[in-house]
Amino acid sequence: MDIGDKKKIENLQKVVLNSEALNQLITDLDNKENYEELVKVYEFVLENNPLDTNALMELAIIYADNYHDYEKACNYLNEVLKVDPNNAEAYFHKGRIMEHWKKDYDEAKTNYLKAVSLDKKLVDGYLNLSWLYLDYFKDINTSYIVIQEGLKNIEDSDLYTQLAYIEYYKYHEVSKAREHLNKAIELDNENDLAYTYLGQIYLDEQEFNKAKEIFAQAFSLPNINEILIHEYSRLLILVYRDIDGAIDVFRKAIAHYPNNVIYYAYLANLYFINGNLTQAKRYLNEAENFTIDDQEALLMIGYLKVMMDNDKEGALMYFEKVIELNPTNINALSFIGFYNLVNNKQIETALAYFKKIASLSDDNLVVHFIIAQIYLQHYNDVQKALDHLLSVDISNYSSQEVCQLYFLIGNIFEKFERNNHKALEYYEKAYQIKPDKYLEEIINKIYEMDKTLIN
Repeated sequence: MDIGDKKKIENLQKVVLNSEALNQLITDLDNKENYEELVKVYEFVLENNPLDTNALMELAIIYADNYHDYEKACNYLNEVLKVDPNNAEAYFHKGRIMEHWKKDYDEAKTNYLKAVSLDKKLVDGYLNLSWLYLDYFKDINTSYIVIQEGLKNIEDSDLYTQLAYIEYYKYHEVSKAREHLNKAIELDNENDLAYTYLGQIYLDEQEFNKAKEIFAQAFSLPNINEILIHEYSRLLILVYRDIDGAIDVFRKAIAHYPNNVIYYAYLANLYFINGNLTQAKRYLNEAENFTIDDQEALLMIGYLKVMMDNDKEGALMYFEKVIELNPTNINALSFIGFYNLVNNKQIETALAYFKKIASLSDDNLVVHFIIAQIYLQHYNDVQKALDHLLSVDISNYSSQEVCQLYFLIGNIFEKFERNNHKALEYYEKAYQIKPDKYLEEIINKIYEMDKTLIN
């Protein structure tokens, strides 16, 4: 609705004076998520009644949640409190703003506590306060007490769900958590989060059929959460090998969360696995239309561009974006390292990437082998290859991996340095860790060769 000209302003004046018409207009605009027009309506309401706390509150919520103009939102909330100093909802929203905008957790706590003291049935107040104690104050016990206090005042499904979350994930009290999740579902049989947590308990107990049943039940509800999407799809793929079922999950996920690019990437990947290239490319193209700042989505899109189109240059852009977001992402560093090594023949650049990976991942033996091979094959620098491998901290590796490392060092001494004495030293170290017929033959062959030379 455009409220620009005089005639429409006059019509709005009539609507404002008619509470039923006003409520209908607000509902229509809210359903359309037309926040610009909603702001105009509420501002017009305030022109007629500057003390209308509902209009002030709604403007505060719109500016906070939709425009992220927290300062303006706070100003509206302060106006509410001038009119109604005991408005619990105003304190609750001030707490939200202090928590997410100012990162002032003490001030957020003060506002949440004030809110629940004024309205002892304010469920969201107890929930936000509980999460604040959990996430920022690392105070599990007080978080739990907050929910218990809430339940003394109001029996609520969401409060029981939060209670169960703390019991299971923080206190590891399975029976209590299960009891409270069932209570939450009894109070609200559409509480998708309660079903999700219950399914996760079954997953942890490896009761896969029960988990699948619970997740399927949750997935049939009007609302679904993203934890459910992740857990259900993972179960279908890893345990049941049900790719078609997982595709259905992600298609519904897109219907609920159309702006989450990762679901488009997952669908592209699953259709590719199923051999449906048409659908795979369709969802890959849709994913690429997003402005992406999700590392997992960027990595998946990059890999799909290589696998589906052999578009290594196009993929490189996505992996470089990952590095911009997280310079320590080993998957992205590996791709860029190999790209420079194989495609660009930029050996120095590739070596720098692999050294970066080695510094970030002490237990990645393969990358040390790659670095040694680069020194050997591209620089003909045997000493640097040996120096690098000899500097590896073997305390991070299994006996099998240490055996492989010693074998490689021995092989370099034998093949590149022609130093049988040092080669034997490392072959024998490898053999002592893991006796092997192939190694035994190599050691015996070198001994025989040395005898022949001496004779």
